[in-house]
Amino acid sequence: AAAAHAADVAALATAAQALGLGRALLKRTVEYVRRRTQFGVAVGSFQAVKHRLADTLIALEFAQPLVHAAALALAAGDPGSVRGVAAAKVAAGEAAHASARTALQLHGALGYTDEPDLSLWIRKARPLRTAWGDPAACRARVLAAASAGPGGLTGWSAAAPGWRTPRS
Repeated sequence: AAAAHAADVAALATAAQALGLGRALLKRTVEYVRRRTQFGVAVGSFQAVKHRLADTLIALEFAQPLVHAAALALAAGDPGSVRGVAAAKVAAGEAAHASARTALQLHGALGYTDEPDLSLWIRKARPLRTAWGDPAACRARVLAAASAGPGGLTGWSAAAPGWRTPRS
């Protein structure tokens, strides 16, 4: 039970870190597209760029309450926290990954280089997405927890498909 709780805490911490990473990438990208000019105007004024940034912001905004609710449920010892942690992990991981892709595209692939520290942030998004359960495994946990009913499923199983510790 203690190991399962520790895995839940690790997955939630990873989700929170992914959410913060996504927000940092979005902030840096917005600053960059405001400064960068093309055809005499800021790149951020182009409608396609605005749409891409808006989609990223929406994904991050939807993930934030899931992470907060999962933290509250886990702290309260709620048996349904397994579902909440898995849902938060999926949403935050996917949002951070989308934020990294957006940052890379809107920086004109400059993120691949080591000149700006953007590459450091982008290289963290993918491992955070898969650490302590990849999206498929977390979705399966949400479904299993919902099917089991309240309190029917507790903790993470190391045998679950897609289960990875941060170093695997």
